[in-house]
Amino acid sequence: MLKKIALYIFFITLCSNISSQNKYYLSTSLGDDNNNGNINQPWKTLAKISNTSLGPGDVVYFKSGDTFNGHFEVNGSGTNEEPIVLTSYGSGEKPIISGSNHNDGGGDYKEAILVTNNDNIIFDNLEIQNHRTISRTGVGDLVSFGVLIEVNQSNNNLNNFLFRNMTFKNIYGLYWVDPSNQGAFNAFEVSGITFKSGTGGIINNVIIEDSYFTDLQRIGIHIKNIAGKTSNKRNKNFIVRNNEFFQTGGTCVLPIRTENCLIENNIFNQPGAKTNDKMIGRGSAVWNWYSINTIIQHNQSINAKGILDSHGIHVDHSNIDTFIQYNYMQDCEGGFVEILGGNQRAVYRFNISLNDGWRVNPNWTNSDHTIWLNDKIGGGESGHPSYDSYIYNNTIVINKNGNEAFDTAIDINGVNTRIFNNIFYAINGSGIGNQQGNYNDPNLMITNNLFYGNVRNNFKAKDSNKIEVNPNFYDEGRNDFYGFQINASSQAISNGQKYIGNYSHPAIPVEASSIFDNVEKYPSVDFFGNPLSADSNPNIGASNAKNGEITLTNIEMKRNKKIHVQNPMVYDKVILQGIDKSYRYSLVDLIGRVQQSGQLKANQIEILLNQSLNSGIYVLKIENEYNSYSEKLLVH
Repeated sequence: MLKKIALYIFFITLCSNISSQNKYYLSTSLGDDNNNGNINQPWKTLAKISNTSLGPGDVVYFKSGDTFNGHFEVNGSGTNEEPIVLTSYGSGEKPIISGSNHNDGGGDYKEAILVTNNDNIIFDNLEIQNHRTISRTGVGDLVSFGVLIEVNQSNNNLNNFLFRNMTFKNIYGLYWVDPSNQGAFNAFEVSGITFKSGTGGIINNVIIEDSYFTDLQRIGIHIKNIAGKTSNKRNKNFIVRNNEFFQTGGTCVLPIRTENCLIENNIFNQPGAKTNDKMIGRGSAVWNWYSINTIIQHNQSINAKGILDSHGIHVDHSNIDTFIQYNYMQDCEGGFVEILGGNQRAVYRFNISLNDGWRVNPNWTNSDHTIWLNDKIGGGESGHPSYDSYIYNNTIVINKNGNEAFDTAIDINGVNTRIFNNIFYAINGSGIGNQQGNYNDPNLMITNNLFYGNVRNNFKAKDSNKIEVNPNFYDEGRNDFYGFQINASSQAISNGQKYIGNYSHPAIPVEASSIFDNVEKYPSVDFFGNPLSADSNPNIGASNAKNGEITLTNIEMKRNKKIHVQNPMVYDKVILQGIDKSYRYSLVDLIGRVQQSGQLKANQIEILLNQSLNSGIYVLKIENEYNSYSEKLLVH
C-alpha cells in the first residue's frame, strides 16, 4: 500500500479537481473560523464544519499534525457515485479528532464523530480518539465512541461507508466495570467505531480496511442492531480486512444482528488486554450474535485474555452459517472452539491452535476448553443446542512445559456435531481434555482424528478410526504456524475421512452477497495453500501436503514487496514490475466496487484499462494463493 503522504494528498487533490463540488480545509494551528475555508485560509474548529451543509462530492481536509478537540457531526450525505470524503492534507502525523479535552464547559462528548441518518461517506487517513474523563449532561458515563454511525428513521437505510488508513486509539468511558458482571458488561458500550440501527432502517455496505486499533477500553468495531430477537432487521454487507488490533480491552470485531459479514486478513493481538485500571479486560478477538453468514478467515488471534469467553474466535448465541477457517490462534486464555447455544452450522476448519485454553478461574474449574459447545442462550436459558457444528482439519497443539504446563476441558452439548480429521497434540506435561470430558450429543460423529501425547482417553475412545502416533511436524521449535506443517513421513498424510456424506464440506452461502465474490463456496486448499481433492483421502490436520512440501508464506498473510506499479498516475494502462507468477487483479473504486478485473500471467508488464473507466482514485489489488499486494492509483 502506498505510504507516501505527500503523493497520497496529490491523489486526493487531483481527484477533487475532477469530481468534488466543494473543498473545505481545517487547521487548528493555522486556521480561523472567519476565514473562507480554503487551503490558504483554513477554518479552525469542528463546530464550524459541523454547521456546514455537505453534499455529494464534497471533501473535508484536516491538517496533518493538528489536533481537533470537540465534536464533528457530519451534516449531509454523498451519493453512490460521489461520496463525501473526510481526509487529511499536508505532511506529518495523521490529524487527530477527539471528543474530549475541549473547552466548551459541557463535558466530554460521547463520540468524536457522529453520523446520524446520513450516508455515502469515506473516512481516510485520520486518527480518532475520545478518552472521556468529564461527564456530559444527557450522556451516560459508560459510553464512548470514536465514530458513531446511527440510523433512527424508519425506512431510511444508510449505504456505503468506507474506512481506510484510519487509526483509532485512546477511547474510554469514565469508569471501569467488572467484566464478570454480565449485565454491566453488556451495557458497557465503548468502541472505535459503532454502527447502530433499530427497528427502522439498517446500515448497508461497509468496508473497514488497512486501519489500526489500539488502546481501546473495550471494542474495536461494533456492528449493532437493537431490534428484538424476533425481528428480521439486520445490518448487512460488512467487510473488515487487513487491519491490526493491538491491546484492545475487549473484542476486536463484534457483529450483532448482522447479515453477510466478511472478516479476513486481520491481526488481533491481545484482545481482552488489561494494560491500565480502566481497561475492561475480557474478550475473544471476534464473536457474533444473532447473525447470518459470518465468514472469519485468514486472521491471526494472539493472546486473548479474560475471565469469561476470551477464545481466539467464538460463536455466540443463535447464529446461522458461521465459518471460522484458515485462522491462526495462539495463547488465547479461554481456549480454541467455543460454540454457544442456538446456532446452526458453526464451522471451525483448517485452523491452527497453539497453546489455547490456559485460563485459571477458581469459580469455574473447567473454564479453559479445547472444545466447548453448550446449549444456553441469553440469561443462561438452557435447552437450545447448536445443530450441525463442524470441527475438522484443524491442528491443535499444547506444548507448554514446567510451570506453564496446563490442561483443558472438552464439553459437547449439541446435536449432529462432527469432529474429524483433526490433530490433537499435547506434550511436555500439558494435556487436552483431561480436566473434564462431557459428550451430550445424540448423534456425535467423531472419526479419523490423530491423537498424540496426553489426550483424554474417553474422548479418544469415541473415535473408532483414530490414529495414535506422532504427526511428525516440520519444526515445532519455531513456535509459529509454519512449524506445524508435516514432513513426508507423517502418518497424517491421506489418512483423513473423505468429504462425503455426513462429512461433506458445508457450503458457504457465497450467493448471498457480492462481498463473498472472492470466497470459495467449498474449500479447495488447506491452511498453507496446498490443494485439496475430492477424489482422494485428505490428510489429517490443517496441512494437506502429500510429499513434505513446506511453504513459509501463508495464504494472504504476507504482503508481496517485489511487485510494484511504475507510476501510480495512469491514463490508459498500468505498468507493472515484479509479476513473476500468475495473479488475479481487480481495480476497486473508493466505495469498494470492482470496476475491472482479470488475470495476470507471469512476466506480464501492463494492464490495459477499460475505456469506460471513469477518472478518479482506485485501489489496484493483485493476489494469488500465496501473496497479495495493493496500491492506490489515480486514473486520468
